[in-house]
Amino acid sequence: MKLRSRVLFLVGLVFFAGCGSFTPPLQTGQEIPAGKVLVIGKFMIDPPWYLKGSKPEPGEKQENMQNIMVAMTRDLSKKVKENTMYRADMNLDVTLYESFYYAIPPGTMYIRNTQVMKPTGWTNAMGATMFDVLKFYRNLKLDIPANAKAVYIGTILYKHDGKRMLSVTVQDEYGQMLKDLPRMNIPGLKSGDVVKRLAVIK
Repeated sequence: MKLRSRVLFLVGLVFFAGCGSFTPPLQTGQEIPAGKVLVIGKFMIDPPWYLKGSKPEPGEKQENMQNIMVAMTRDLSKKVKENTMYRADMNLDVTLYESFYYAIPPGTMYIRNTQVMKPTGWTNAMGATMFDVLKFYRNLKLDIPANAKAVYIGTILYKHDGKRMLSVTVQDEYGQMLKDLPRMNIPGLKSGDVVKRLAVIK
């Protein structure tokens, strides 16, 4: 399966927009909305695609990072294939290598596919920026209990060779997540409220 193609940035956004709107992340100091569960985790790709070609220095703003676009559905009844349009139930735009915090309705959710885009430094005849794209197709099951305030799903790591996905794993960094959680200053949420439910590769 070919995972890397050179496309316009707008094409990628239109593709995901066709799959549904993007859900905003929970902001620092913001309460978890009623009826929703805070989902905490992280996405990584190996090797990295840093935008400026090198790893950011400690404390550097994350312009040198790129985002991963994540499309999710409630069931697996419809097959998802590369370059086919489908409407996702939820889309996320997540900064790679950083913990994410999204308030999501409880229940079972499946990550169906993800993609990462990086500028090539080239433009087309109309002056539009060209992008390299890595696409990852693999179902991951998320269990979001209704009686939980927050759920930790782990660090999802995609390994690739620049053209295709080689593997996907889910790493348990629960302890580090608990150390980082107070920075979010989420009203009414204590570390003991976070239930561990690591994503399951299907």
